[in-house]
Amino acid sequence: MLDGTQSWREAVCLLIEVVRDPSSHLAAAIARWDHPYSREAFILADLYDLTQAAHVDRKHRSQLKAYPRPTGDPDRGKSKRPTVSQATVRAALAARGHGRLQLAS
Repeated sequence: MLDGTQSWREAVCLLIEVVRDPSSHLAAAIARWDHPYSREAFILADLYDLTQAAHVDRKHRSQLKAYPRPTGDPDRGKSKRPTVSQATVRAALAARGHGRLQLAS
């Protein structure tokens, strides 16, 4: 704005841009990474892994360890088996006023 203040729209646009940058601390925190990591660093880590695999006998490739990435646990973002039944979820939603919500069975 002309008076030096920032609109909500501009703030949201700036926030989205920061979150898209994996080398920012905010994006790393949202993704639950150990630390920020640039796109170039991901590419270099992939190249390191490929170079290492190309220079090792096939018999020993299973012993190779990938270059560490900040993403931590490879299963961190994957969905896990549900711990409650579908009926329990529907009952909880209905109790909160979502009784007419159509869920896929």
